[in-house]
Amino acid sequence: MNDSKPKSWTDYNGDDRVISSHEMKLELDKQTAASVQVKSLIPSLDRYIEDFRAGEVSAISGPTKNGKTLLAQTLTTNFERQGQPSLWFSFEVPAQQFLSQFPEMPFLYMPAKLKPHALDWLEDRIAESFEKYRTRIVFIDHLHYLLDMARVKTPSIEIGTVIRRLKGIAVNREMIVFLLCHTTKNARDGSLSYENIRDSSFVSQESDTVFMVKRTPDDGENTARLRVEFHRRTGVMEKIVYLVKVGGLLRERTGDVDS
Repeated sequence: MNDSKPKSWTDYNGDDRVISSHEMKLELDKQTAASVQVKSLIPSLDRYIEDFRAGEVSAISGPTKNGKTLLAQTLTTNFERQGQPSLWFSFEVPAQQFLSQFPEMPFLYMPAKLKPHALDWLEDRIAESFEKYRTRIVFIDHLHYLLDMARVKTPSIEIGTVIRRLKGIAVNREMIVFLLCHTTKNARDGSLSYENIRDSSFVSQESDTVFMVKRTPDDGENTARLRVEFHRRTGVMEKIVYLVKVGGLLRERTGDVDS
């Protein structure tokens, strides 16, 4: 017999009690009012996805040196302009190099020292940053630093576990999480899609959004194409935003927007 059960369920008022849809809507409205929603400040992208919201995991992928980190840095700067500083885990490059890549010193947060292959440590730093600074936006560059590829026997399954853990952090802690991912080495530029994300299909299966970034030198110097592979909340798929690097960050190219 379970002694924790009340004598009558009519008296039960726990957090997991059964409630009506109307009561649930009121609770969700309260949560939405208190949670974070930010725009990319890239007009066509905001038109397609509306905004970024707490509980969502967005994967940013594309070939090496094609603008993944630059897009993430652009979003970081644009979020800061809306009063939402980000927490960064820049495993890919040293802190000095990472910060020097911004045209102006950004206001963001980052661990003084990084610890790769440690999800518990990552979640602790996310919790620490929120309690100290109220940060709700997290960037991780990149996925493969979250697990020890030399030790795992089934990378695809392990990556799926990592993505689900990040999704749990996003939902339970009301965070927006951006995860940068590499593509496979044999990915062909002409057919680049979420299917080319390296080592696991779970990245696209478990993420709320996947963005693919690729430089487009034929269109001009410092140009790139951002493709929204899918966005679960809005239902948008395969939408393209044309970008150009100006002043060290990306902005939308006028006259090239795909409708």
